[in-house]
Amino acid sequence: MKKIELQALIEQGEGFHLEFKESVNTGLAKEIVAFANAKGGIVLIGVDDDGNIKNKALGNDDRSKIQDHARNCDPAVEITIESVDEEPNVLVVRIGEGQNKPYRCTSGFYSRDGASSNKRTTQEIYDMFFDAQRFSFDDVLCPDLEFDKYFDPNLLRLFFDRAGKRQVLSDKDALHNLGLLKFVDDKPVLNNTGVLFFTKDPSFFHRHAIIQCARYKGNIKVDIEDQKDMDFDIMKNVDETMAFLRRSLDVAFKFESGNPQRIEVWEIPFQALREAVVNAIAHRDYVHRGTHIQVEVFDDRVSITNFGGLAKGMTVDDLGKKSVHRNPNIVNILHRADFIEKLGTGLLRIDEELIAADLPKAEFEISNNWFSIIFKRKAKRVDETYSSFDGEVHISERSMTVLKFCSEKPRSRSEILEHLGLTNDTRNYRNNVLPLIDLGLIRMTLPDTPNNKNQKYVLTTKGKQKISEE
Repeated sequence: MKKIELQALIEQGEGFHLEFKESVNTGLAKEIVAFANAKGGIVLIGVDDDGNIKNKALGNDDRSKIQDHARNCDPAVEITIESVDEEPNVLVVRIGEGQNKPYRCTSGFYSRDGASSNKRTTQEIYDMFFDAQRFSFDDVLCPDLEFDKYFDPNLLRLFFDRAGKRQVLSDKDALHNLGLLKFVDDKPVLNNTGVLFFTKDPSFFHRHAIIQCARYKGNIKVDIEDQKDMDFDIMKNVDETMAFLRRSLDVAFKFESGNPQRIEVWEIPFQALREAVVNAIAHRDYVHRGTHIQVEVFDDRVSITNFGGLAKGMTVDDLGKKSVHRNPNIVNILHRADFIEKLGTGLLRIDEELIAADLPKAEFEISNNWFSIIFKRKAKRVDETYSSFDGEVHISERSMTVLKFCSEKPRSRSEILEHLGLTNDTRNYRNNVLPLIDLGLIRMTLPDTPNNKNQKYVLTTKGKQKISEE
């Protein structure tokens, strides 16, 4: 490096890609792994934090020490060391972005944050593994689980029944062949996929793997009519979630010619909902432990949400066309057990089922962290406030009074009920305000916080149209 280039770097100051070190010391290894775990960078040896060059020549012994620091990282980090023309007191250490992240030194894992090299938490290390595509939650061994205490052989029998296969090997060998168990010091150790599918109490080890199911009254998260947490093995979780959906939705029956068995006809096709539930289980991000799969039923929709947005390398346009598996082991077992018919075609089958049932296509809400699939329900409800038949809404005179009152300006709950001559209690709110929200005639000004003390209600475009029709 030329001296003028060194001066330019020093004037630039320490930053995300640049660090100053006065000497070759134990702190150097931390900087090396921090740059390797980030986007690479340069360490100037012989320059203090203020950008002053120290008056000490650096020679071959210093080069050897620098190389030792890099080699002793786990895994070893490739570096280059340059001298500076006419400046024997400085060595330039270049570190590229590592191809085998994450890297650690003897004091732990580090990465760059601005001009600092900071130690990383276990969660952040997992994220590094994911980014480097070297880690999969479902493949990690669970050594704290006592195999003989928690393994349930009946679940393995059920798996082979569903797979239409005969179990030939012993339980342990069968699990090993399925990629769910390894022998560590001659002891059987299940990985996380094995725990979630074939143990008696998987939620004891992975509480976040439950499925939270809820049925709400109306179209917002206020009144819960029914709820249940599914904390069983994955196969039973699917079955129990579908049982919850069955009792939360309308299910009719029909008979086909020549078939004495009656056939269930769900308002939203069973296969479409089941496919969405299985997709949520297969593709959720299990590393983040503070989240659950959520299955929510409202009067106007069913929403199925899992933590973990689109897998790395996927875009919204890829949905239904490509398949990237965040949890390949879990996907493999679901496929073998016939929960997944053909890999990568789940969303297409959902669309086909909805089209055949004369329902709109499913909608998606996607962020960096969440993925939701939403099924629309057909409007049908009768109560003292309004009725809806074949899409035409008829509302009472009292409800029209509310619409006209909210058309003037946003109104609070107490103002609306007082205007109707009613006391401000929950029953009157449910009977006179919530139904109009359900119909989309009025809306909350603070929909994300329904119980906010500053909450008010205002007329929607649909509500304005309803008034104009009267």
